[in-house]
Amino acid sequence: MSNTDKFGNDIPAPVAPKVSMQTKLSYGYGSFGKDFSLCVVNTFLFFYLTDVAKVPATIAGVIFLIARVWDTINDFLFALIVTKVNTRWGKYKPWLIAGNILQCIFLTACFCTHYFEGTTQTIYLAVVYICWGMSYTICDAPFWSLVPCITLDKSEREGLLPYPRFAATIGNYLAAGLGVYAVALFGQGDDGFGYAVYGLIAGLLAISSALVTCKWTEENYRPADGESFKLSDAFFIISHNKQFLFFIVIALCFVIGTGISQSLNLYIYKYCLHDASLFSVMQLWAGIVTIPSIVFFTVLVRIFGRKTIYSAALVFPILYTGIISMAGWGMLPVYPSVVASGIIFGFSNSIYWILVMIMVADTVDFGDYRFGIRSEIIYYSLHTLVIKCSGAIASAFLGVYLTWINYVPDQEQAPETIDSMLGFYVGVTLICLVSLLVYLTVYHLNGDTLDKIQREITRRKMDDIVNKAKEQAPSEIEKKMLDEAKQAQ
Repeated sequence: MSNTDKFGNDIPAPVAPKVSMQTKLSYGYGSFGKDFSLCVVNTFLFFYLTDVAKVPATIAGVIFLIARVWDTINDFLFALIVTKVNTRWGKYKPWLIAGNILQCIFLTACFCTHYFEGTTQTIYLAVVYICWGMSYTICDAPFWSLVPCITLDKSEREGLLPYPRFAATIGNYLAAGLGVYAVALFGQGDDGFGYAVYGLIAGLLAISSALVTCKWTEENYRPADGESFKLSDAFFIISHNKQFLFFIVIALCFVIGTGISQSLNLYIYKYCLHDASLFSVMQLWAGIVTIPSIVFFTVLVRIFGRKTIYSAALVFPILYTGIISMAGWGMLPVYPSVVASGIIFGFSNSIYWILVMIMVADTVDFGDYRFGIRSEIIYYSLHTLVIKCSGAIASAFLGVYLTWINYVPDQEQAPETIDSMLGFYVGVTLICLVSLLVYLTVYHLNGDTLDKIQREITRRKMDDIVNKAKEQAPSEIEKKMLDEAKQAQ
């Protein structure tokens, strides 16, 4: 194949473009408000419903589970819609704005449940919570689907993903750590109003983050044209991409185990350690250790490799929940245990979520490499569904479990109830061992295998650009890539 255009001019072999610092920062900030708002829901909503709105724990759990059953249909249909729609502003960015605006509305509405009672309250909660779940899909799946559009290079991804994970993690810890104090400050004795204001602030932060991402994040690759993408293609992707299926098993087991334990956090700190403010202390230390974990992420990968640090992240939840349970039983001093738990949690959480988003992009590449079918939104929508399903399963499980162990809201708990909470808190994280087993035995997108796949995908993209350049004037993105190729020669 000749590397000249139709005028006889030489066309240098393009190279994958570097991700600019502007893109890293703007894309990174995009996850701050989105994950801040998600943390407010995951950390405080169930506790708010049982202890403030006085919704029976079992009813709240069932509503959460029904919402996720609906999501198995809704998330998939949304992904198919996105594959068919393209706009002058791109395929994914418009959904970020729309989704975060809707999320702000329904998030705030969820924390207004205490204004209703009885059957009206149940119906109201079911409607607004289901709508919140749909709106979160609209903003989350397109956000992460931008990753393969920004870069196909493994090293560039490892340099890009720490930025959104850093912002998301800081958003998480701020949302969780400030929540107890913010509710008291805004509520001034009315916790219901305090939670509603806190939810509104979280939603507004999400909108601001989406605006920054859409304005300043550069896309170097166009997503696949979805006009011919059929429902059968989506089922083919899900059923034939075994590495993606193994990844889903890893993620599902991990987020269920950690999700249930984290849903118990406020109950554990308030009723077992007898000081809810210690939860903020734990989050503070988790946030402190998260900063070096993310800043030195690429260094850790170079020294220890992906497999080692990801394996540690998968099993550390057993350690930090075990420490807190032992403190609750009087076997360890409380405050040092809270600090140690926060440090271990911060490292595990930050490393897991950086690598998991890289791994989704890797499975997208594997599907493209093996089957020639590429649709980022399908993969990321399914991962978003896994995250939400874990929260629903955790809440449903927790609602039934709290009723079973005779939990009484806002009252001193019986010793048997305390013991049951502490045992369940650490015991449920043992499911993370299943994640570790699957990852070490059947998930293979690491090392040389992954390098080979990504070299081939990048070569195909570059060949497409060269072929287009021979026939027509290159686009602005293609010009940029060709210019960088010239400079590299």
